[in-house]
Amino acid sequence: MAITYKLWKKKFKNAENVEQEKYLACKYTQTTLSTKDVARRIVEASSLTEGDVLACLSQLSWVLKTSLVLGHNVTLDGIGTFSISLTSNKIDSRKDLSKLRVWAKRVVFRQDPKLKEILKDLHFKYISIDPLIDELDTLNIENEETEED
Repeated sequence: MAITYKLWKKKFKNAENVEQEKYLACKYTQTTLSTKDVARRIVEASSLTEGDVLACLSQLSWVLKTSLVLGHNVTLDGIGTFSISLTSNKIDSRKDLSKLRVWAKRVVFRQDPKLKEILKDLHFKYISIDPLIDELDTLNIENEETEED
C-alpha cells in the first residue's frame, strides 16, 4: 500500500527576493487512528482485552505527562524518545541571571532508529483532491510551455 499525497501551492522568495509560486508534495491523511482504534488493533494481535489495553494506554499517557513535567525524558523501545525543549530570552552576562525568563517550547519526539527503518521501503501515490483544479493546472502548464516555444 502506498502513502498518498496531494499537491500544495506555496509562495517562496528566491535568491533575488522575487516571490514565486511552487508546488510541493503534501501527505494526504485519509484517517487518524483514535486510542480506541489502536486498542482494538492490539487486542486483535494479542490475548489482551480491550479494557486492559485502554487502561494501559491511559496509564502510559499519565506516566508520559508526569515524567516530562519532572524534567525526565521517556524512551519507548521501538518507538522513540519524548522530551521537553526549553527556550529563553537572551541576557548579556551570567550576572543578569535574574533577568532570564525560561519557558517550555514544545514536546519533542525523536524516533527510534528501528522505527526510522520503515521509511526506506515506503511507496507514494498522488491523489487528486479536485480533478477540475488538476485539469486547470495541466492546461496552465501546457500553455506556459507553448508560450516559451
